Amino acid sequence: MIGKYSQFYFTKEDPDYSIKGSRDPLAFQVLWQHQGKILIPYLSTVSNNLHDFQILCLAYFFYGKEPDNSFARFFLRFEQLMGYVRITAHNNTGFNGIDGIKKKLLDNPKTVSISNTAEDEILSNQRAYGIWGKYNRPFQDIEFTKRPEFNEVFSDKINSLTENNSVIKIINKVIANNQSRFRIAELECLQPLLSFSKKERSFYSDAILKVTSANPFQNELFQFVSSIDLPDNFDLYAFLKSFSKSLGNRNNALKNILEEIEITEKILCPLNYIFRYLQTKPIWEKSELLNDAYITKCKKQVDFVFQGGNEESKIKNQLAQSILKENWSLVIDLANRNKDVTEWRGGAPWISINKDLIEVHHSDGGFQNPDFNPTKNFDNGYFIDTYIKLYRQSIKK
Repeated sequence: MIGKYSQFYFTKEDPDYSIKGSRDPLAFQVLWQHQGKILIPYLSTVSNNLHDFQILCLAYFFYGKEPDNSFARFFLRFEQLMGYVRITAHNNTGFNGIDGIKKKLLDNPKTVSISNTAEDEILSNQRAYGIWGKYNRPFQDIEFTKRPEFNEVFSDKINSLTENNSVIKIINKVIANNQSRFRIAELECLQPLLSFSKKERSFYSDAILKVTSANPFQNELFQFVSSIDLPDNFDLYAFLKSFSKSLGNRNNALKNILEEIEITEKILCPLNYIFRYLQTKPIWEKSELLNDAYITKCKKQVDFVFQGGNEESKIKNQLAQSILKENWSLVIDLANRNKDVTEWRGGAPWISINKDLIEVHHSDGGFQNPDFNPTKNFDNGYFIDTYIKLYRQSIKK
């Protein structure tokens, strides 16, 4: 039993990347984040819209000085402003807050209010769920504003606008005032800010898709993605196999990283599906779990040992051993892990062991996928799917 013989360490989750609503009952998130960031160090699963990075860049450029205590408040106003511009420009990429803006325009289709008041926020918690909460961490990690070409790229962009003076006047009003009102027609001059010049697109490509200081593995990813026809649907295992094969006899370190990503997912995904299956009933008897066909089907033997000695590798090695066990022992391991995780978070376990019974206390998120195949199905993209989405937006072939 894991709870009896093993000690787990749970790294504190980054709030920018955390799954909201405690939807991670086994604390698998920190494991796949740790593995994915070896390949792609700066992106998150939710930082996949190039216009959102663009809006952050524009806000920093327009502010015109080092960010201070007022900058975050200005940015929330600027995000509201650009949200109305995005929707009136028929921007089809979708963005956080689009529903709130549509509702406000239904109530008042001619004028908009931009402010830091709750009434004008475009999300229930704009700072947490909007661009600031989802993009500011990767934005800072990538260091957009420290790149030598930053000011040139955005100076050229603004200076090329036909209605340059009108744009600057609107932005300065938003910077100077905690609350401003605009006619929708006034904001049309801001629509060209959402276009991408050739120079700007190249800037994003270099900043987001490549790395200069962390590790070189993401640059190999860029070369590979640039050399293939990207499929419409992302398949993690097929992608990893193809990427590894493209390396030939070179870069064994990267090949090992790609293998570790594959093995990590082939451990975490089946265990997650089994735990979610347990949530579908309030009570399980040991006798029915011992020969449960679905649990047996979900299990896959993993012949791999994670090296390095870090806590994430130790935990994954323990989980790999759990998946080899007969069903009842495996379920006990999952229950004990959930107990440790929820205690660390200051909550109550979702499932518990009572002699020869498993009692389920939290059923939200429970499901059974009768078509699950542990060799093909996956839950996480290890930031590769995010990377590909940004590649498609940054590179127009």
